[in-house]
Amino acid sequence: MNLNNRLDIIQSQKLVMTTQLKQSLDILNMSNLELEDEIKREAEENPVLDMESKGDVDWEEFAKNIDNKSYNIKSYDLDNDFTLENLAKYESNLYDYAKDQLSFLKLNKKEKEVCEYIVDCLDKDGYLGIEEKFIIKELKIDKDYFEKCLKYIQQLEPSGIGARNLSECLLIQMENKNINDDILKSIIIEDLNLIGQNKIKSISKKYNINIEDCVEYIEKIKEFDPKPGRLCSNEKTIYIQPDVMVRKINGEFIVYMNDNANFHLCINNYYKSVLSNPTSDENAKEFIKNKLNYALNLLKNIETRKSTVLKIAEVIVKEQNEFFSKGVKYIKPMRLKDIALELGYHESTISRGINSKYMLTPFGLFEFKYFFSTAIQSKEEEGTSSTKIKNMIKGFINEENKLKPLSDDKICKLLKDEGITVARRTVAKYREEMNILSSSKRKQFIK
Repeated sequence: MNLNNRLDIIQSQKLVMTTQLKQSLDILNMSNLELEDEIKREAEENPVLDMESKGDVDWEEFAKNIDNKSYNIKSYDLDNDFTLENLAKYESNLYDYAKDQLSFLKLNKKEKEVCEYIVDCLDKDGYLGIEEKFIIKELKIDKDYFEKCLKYIQQLEPSGIGARNLSECLLIQMENKNINDDILKSIIIEDLNLIGQNKIKSISKKYNINIEDCVEYIEKIKEFDPKPGRLCSNEKTIYIQPDVMVRKINGEFIVYMNDNANFHLCINNYYKSVLSNPTSDENAKEFIKNKLNYALNLLKNIETRKSTVLKIAEVIVKEQNEFFSKGVKYIKPMRLKDIALELGYHESTISRGINSKYMLTPFGLFEFKYFFSTAIQSKEEEGTSSTKIKNMIKGFINEENKLKPLSDDKICKLLKDEGITVARRTVAKYREEMNILSSSKRKQFIK
């Protein structure tokens, strides 16, 4: 056995994940809104960075509009406009709104405490989110007392809150509207699953009513709100801001970045002057240098993101030229690998570059991912994209006879007539991915 010690030098290459590289990858992966939040955070934490808003109010323009007849201030007549829909616009949330209403009921101290506790147990849709046995145990009350207090909650607006399940939610709304109909009540209690399966004939047979009356009952049920708590939701609407725009100029599609982002970063001039001043404190200079280097790296990474996203968008437009010229029917198969080879990037870079990125086109707003799909065998040499097939399936279904909706087999035959061969299970898969019901559930029984 040879136990001699040897020192070997082995040369190898490996990628070290530096802080700058990680930040660059993270920024590339971000959506516009996420990047905006990141910019705000960095501006707050790094004194060297200044945040410029491009969304500041043009006060001169604002002043001009005050005298313009098209400029109106909405005012509410408390007697006529004070409805739940209007109130929900400025009420903070469901819980505050419900508790405010409790003050108008004649409740003793204990009843009010129990009712407020139950309100706090509601979920965002207005349903009782905790099992009643736990509430009874926690508050040391009996079931009858709980039911009495829950009944108070169920009298409040929005109608339907305080329910333990969907049937109870709909029954509360039915009662609050003073609707007295035994068949409607029975359908709500026993047959919501049949409505979900579109089994109109089964319901009409069970209650010995004709199809027209059955459909009318179902339409009444659909007038109720299955999630009444949403009326008081204070969740913000998320707006999608396109990363790039595509316009046709002189017969050619041009891609350019959307630079109308709300905020931009720049370097604060004061700290630049501190660095150039020979009398400045050395410790302060060192601190500023570190912050400045970090700020410059951040700005560089944001510019790299812009450049990468723009390059990806330009290749998409080039590869999908027929789509942009003729419409969504002409989208063709495209893979991340194709773009990566074209640009000389790694596939993971392309994946980050298309994540949550949007393109405003002559046909509307599209997520970058929309343009990437697998190829399905067809008469065409290059095959047909799954996205195109989905659009065709959706088109067939939109134009079908609703009294005799197309089966998946029939859709297969229609696709074959267009030169596209797919299995029935593929049609079913694509239909489900688009949240389109099966033919039996799409069927209407009366015009």
